[in-house]
Amino acid sequence: MHKAGQVMRQAIYNIYKYRIDYIQVFALIRLFQFLLIMPVTTIVFKVMLQITGYTHITEQNIQSFMAHPFVISMIILLIMVILLCTYYEMGFLFLMAFHQQKGNRYRFLHIWQQLNRKVLSFFSVQVIFLVVYVALLLPLVSWILPQTISQTISLPHFLTDGIMNSRSGRLLYAAVVSVLLIVGIRSFLTLPIFTIQPKISILRSLIQSWRFSRRSLVLLLIVLAVLLVGHLLVMLGITVISTLPLYLLERFMPSAALVTAGMTLAFLEMVFVVLFSLLQATFSQVMVAITYNTLILSKFRFSPKFKKRRYKPLSIIILIVFIVLSVMNTISLEKSVYAPDTKIIAHRGYTTGNVENTISGLVSAASAGADLIEIDIQQTADGEFVVFHDRTLRRLTGKNGVIANMTLGELKTLTIHANGFHDKISSLDDFIEVAKALDVALLIELKVHGKETEDVLPKLVEKLKVYKVLDTHYVQSSDLQMMAQLKKLAPNLRVGIVYALNIGPMVETVDFISLEESWITDQLIAELKQQKMDLFVWTLNKDHSLQEFIEKNVNGVITDLPDVALDIRTKQSEHQYFLQRVLNRLQSIF
Repeated sequence: MHKAGQVMRQAIYNIYKYRIDYIQVFALIRLFQFLLIMPVTTIVFKVMLQITGYTHITEQNIQSFMAHPFVISMIILLIMVILLCTYYEMGFLFLMAFHQQKGNRYRFLHIWQQLNRKVLSFFSVQVIFLVVYVALLLPLVSWILPQTISQTISLPHFLTDGIMNSRSGRLLYAAVVSVLLIVGIRSFLTLPIFTIQPKISILRSLIQSWRFSRRSLVLLLIVLAVLLVGHLLVMLGITVISTLPLYLLERFMPSAALVTAGMTLAFLEMVFVVLFSLLQATFSQVMVAITYNTLILSKFRFSPKFKKRRYKPLSIIILIVFIVLSVMNTISLEKSVYAPDTKIIAHRGYTTGNVENTISGLVSAASAGADLIEIDIQQTADGEFVVFHDRTLRRLTGKNGVIANMTLGELKTLTIHANGFHDKISSLDDFIEVAKALDVALLIELKVHGKETEDVLPKLVEKLKVYKVLDTHYVQSSDLQMMAQLKKLAPNLRVGIVYALNIGPMVETVDFISLEESWITDQLIAELKQQKMDLFVWTLNKDHSLQEFIEKNVNGVITDLPDVALDIRTKQSEHQYFLQRVLNRLQSIF
């Protein structure tokens, strides 16, 4: 622990001593990301769409899109750009830390030149090892340093939800994550070793990282954990102190709350960016110190007399940024003062205390106040519609059987189980009758298994007509052609398409789109509003995700927690304090 304390003190000392260098480096990094990397990535993707003739990428066409020679070449180019950006950004910090800890004089130009000498390694077979390293490192970095460009990299929830539905899937998921985590940690020091040692290869750096981590892995993890906890505590303390004036003003001087909220949010945004940058710098210092044992703190006085530097230009820049952010945040917060009309859609009914896609789940969802209840239907062997999600009975009944090969009568005799609860399978007719009695609308998702009758769509339309719900219920499916046909058959019916993946602008002829949350951007929301096409987001089960999309006032959020979503929507009204809006905004940003 004594060594850990020395390492952390040295890291703090060096960052303070060379604070101007770090300000310059991080300013350049952020400008580079904002002004070059992001615009170039957007332009490259638009060019790929234009060259290949695609309007947007979905799970239906992604394979053919990815197989296009031009797309393959552009993806390789983008991977190389990401690798180079990661190498230069992190490598610069590692080399700075190394020279600072050794007491060497350095110039940015010399560090740049040293990094340039090893760029040829990126155009050799060994780049494969670097790709694997970055793939393992990015999830760790995005979790530890949310300010980095990698923070949005994650598995879409529909993939993890499918895996987590079974015990074997959860065990497999836990095993894979554990192995990747161990490999990622053991490989953590590959990049500092590669950048600091002039003649070492990528593979050799990876091997050295594995060998070193056997000796000092525990020390490294302890120091990084202490730094992360300390960083979070500082963030919490600053947040509490800086939001106290807003808390008081909202209660005793409400007229000043809006402007104060904008200024508070601007201040916290700037502070958090600085804190995350400091954490990134501190981590680089710690990794270098532990890897190369450069504990030379005793060579310096802890409080040396620094040369006076002129901070006036920096202060002016900080003030300008603060004013601009304050104005932008004030305008944004003022626009967010509304009562959102986002529909709360209960995913497969209310599954807390019930089995999915059952009448009891429907009743519970209606009682909780859901605006729509989403259910899944399939056509049975006798041409009827049963409410059931999976193609087989295995997950919910423990028995073998394929829905498409069984009659509705056979299915309704079965008992389904989930989370300690049990219930019966029901027909679409049963659901429509109960929904009418409860005065609640259904979002009906048609699951296509390939054995449907030719008149499956006319049958569905006729059923909705008989129950007089054609104008109140919604129908969606992932089958684009069937939904286009359904819209022609019933122009008054609200028809939608379900996408698990979408990249690019959306051009469809339906009434709404149901899209997995990972692929939704502000630009897409604006485009769909302009086209007067509704957007339903699925499946939102985290408070911050629900808060984000309800605040953006999307047309609907599909969730397993309709009660939580309703509470968030209720709070997101003109009576809600600005302090809560500020905290919500910070949570979504960081």
